[in-house]
Amino acid sequence: MVVSASEWVRRFFLIPVVVAAGLCLPFGQSTLASQSTAASAAQITQDSVLGHLEFLASDALQGRGSGTRDEEIAATYIGAYFRRLGLEPMADTGGFVQRIEVIRETASAPPTVAAGDRRWTHGTGVLVSTLAGARTSGPLHHFKEGATVPPGAVVLMPPPPVGAPAGSRAGGPTVAVPLGAAAVLVLASPQAMNSWAATAARPVAAGTRLGGVTGATPRVARVTLDADTHAAMAALPSGTVVTIDAALTGTSSSTWNAMARLTGADAAQRAEVIVLGAHLDHVGRRETAAGEDKIFNGADDDASGTVAVMELAAAFAAGPRPKRTMVFALFGSEEAGGFGAGYFVDKPVVAHNAMIAQIQFEMLGRADSLVPTDHLWLTGYERSNLGAELAKRGARVVQDPRPDQSFFTRSDNIRFARKGIVAHTVSSFNLHKDYHQVGDEVSKIDLAHMTRSIQSMLEPIRWLANSTFKPEWAPGGRPQ
Repeated sequence: MVVSASEWVRRFFLIPVVVAAGLCLPFGQSTLASQSTAASAAQITQDSVLGHLEFLASDALQGRGSGTRDEEIAATYIGAYFRRLGLEPMADTGGFVQRIEVIRETASAPPTVAAGDRRWTHGTGVLVSTLAGARTSGPLHHFKEGATVPPGAVVLMPPPPVGAPAGSRAGGPTVAVPLGAAAVLVLASPQAMNSWAATAARPVAAGTRLGGVTGATPRVARVTLDADTHAAMAALPSGTVVTIDAALTGTSSSTWNAMARLTGADAAQRAEVIVLGAHLDHVGRRETAAGEDKIFNGADDDASGTVAVMELAAAFAAGPRPKRTMVFALFGSEEAGGFGAGYFVDKPVVAHNAMIAQIQFEMLGRADSLVPTDHLWLTGYERSNLGAELAKRGARVVQDPRPDQSFFTRSDNIRFARKGIVAHTVSSFNLHKDYHQVGDEVSKIDLAHMTRSIQSMLEPIRWLANSTFKPEWAPGGRPQ
């Protein structure tokens, strides 16, 4: 859609006004604090929603690829909007945009694995699939179902039972990493043996770390063993020290968050924080895409969620100011590994114990036929009492109708949840075929549904921000 220059200026740069006592008062002045909640809800219009969407999901931003200049432009736009609303900056530089260093590490030479008096080199007897750092060392633990894995152990997984699906315990991608393990050793599946030489020739990744972050969740090394090496490991006694060594080299890049705060009005409750979030990136431009269009605009994923947070921020800024503090956080590089949200929780500007709840918005742009009209679903609804309490206050949220998709763990909310913060994602993703495709365009957004969805969440979240209610995990609901 082509928008004229005059219309673009009207939508983006003219200061919204409200009429009070016969005067036009600039948006964000103190007189707005006295405006009714109905006035702030009325602010969320199809025009305002579309105005943000048309920029964030335009070809001009080339799909907002994770860690690209286009992602930075999106973050800058959002930060400028937050400043215009009169919100408080949260970045360590004193602004609204936070730059995060992302360091990707790989092995500069084939890694080695040592156990007892034996030593193997990547490609010969072992394939080091993933490194956890330059050195990973721990006592050998022979895995048994139901047994406790000692923290920091190097866990040897047994061969799969006869007739079990390939990969179930044989080193395929479905092998689960035992909780607490420093490394996991698995028997190569037939498929892994067939591609052994090709895998050995590829660089070995040591994962990604974020600059300035200490104490983040430790990575787990993964090593695939051929049959002879697996037998040799199985013959070693438990407690034998196993060490994985590698010389690492790193490349540095950046990603960006846009963040703002609205400090609570009540002195007794302003230390309690509600975080509203979405991810501002998408997958960018890909020259390998079939056809002429190479831009993955990401209108639904997740310009729609980003716009939801921006619109809710505007409504809260218009007043009345809630008792609890509100934080509006748009995260970078969700598509590349959740780096923006990971930085937010691993080097927090808001203490974990201050966060009452985190609500993520993701893919609100199209209605889902598996739930009632104009309803949204909440990932992990049954894991806590937050969804039910919001629903009592008018939120049209229901249980995720597709639990097989594991959506609870597939958005930035999981970063918060694993820190113990009650965190869920609000969505209406209907598994449309434009997910991560060039067809995720603004023209396919159901603008009326999206606008009503954002409007429907305002008063329930306002209730949460003004209440003394603190959501809790259901028994067994908190993820590990």
